[in-house]
Amino acid sequence: MSPVPPLLEAMVNAIHPLPEAAWSALRPLLSRRSLARGEHFATLGERQRTIGLLERGVVRAYYTTADGDEYNKHFFVAPALIGDYASLLTGLPVELPQQALTDSVVWTLEHKALLELERVFVDLLQIQRRFAENLYLENERRELQIATMSASQRYDALTARYPRLEAEIPLYHVAAYLGITPTQLSRIRSRTRTRRVST
Repeated sequence: MSPVPPLLEAMVNAIHPLPEAAWSALRPLLSRRSLARGEHFATLGERQRTIGLLERGVVRAYYTTADGDEYNKHFFVAPALIGDYASLLTGLPVELPQQALTDSVVWTLEHKALLELERVFVDLLQIQRRFAENLYLENERRELQIATMSASQRYDALTARYPRLEAEIPLYHVAAYLGITPTQLSRIRSRTRTRRVST
C-alpha cells in the first residue's frame, strides 16, 4: 500500500480536521488509481460507489444536451474531492459524469466503507457535510456568474481561480465551460492579452 500524499491529507484536514485515529483507520481503505486522459471516474447511467481524492490532474463534470452538445459544469483541479455525490446519496445512476481531462491520479474509497467508519468517527460525517455544502456553494457561484457576468468576465474569473488551467487542457473545454464557441473564446483571450499588456 502506497502512503497517502501529505498534500491530500492536508486538503481533507482543511475541510474538517480529522484525528489521527480516524486517519489510521482510513488510510488502509484508500486505493491509488491512475486515470488516463478521457477516462471516466463517474460514468453516466452507472451508480457511483466510490469517492476520490484527486492527487494529480484535472477532472471535469459535464452534461450533454439532446443535440449532442457538451457543457462543462465544473472543473476539479488537484488537490480536490471528486465523485458524483448525488448518486452516492440517492443510489440513483450518475446524471453528471466526471471525466479526466489530463492523465490523473486519484485515491479512491468505497462509500460503503466510509459509512461504516462514520459510526466510529463522527468527524467523517463533518467531511461529507462540508463537501455537500461546498458543492452547493459552487453551484450557487456558477449560476450567479452565468446570470450576471459576461463571457469575458467569466473567463477572467476562471483564469484567476485556475491560472494554469489553459495550459493543461484543450481550450474547447474552457469554451464549453463558459458556454461559448472556441472562436468566441479566441477573441476574448486576444482582447484579454491586449488589455493586460496595456495596463
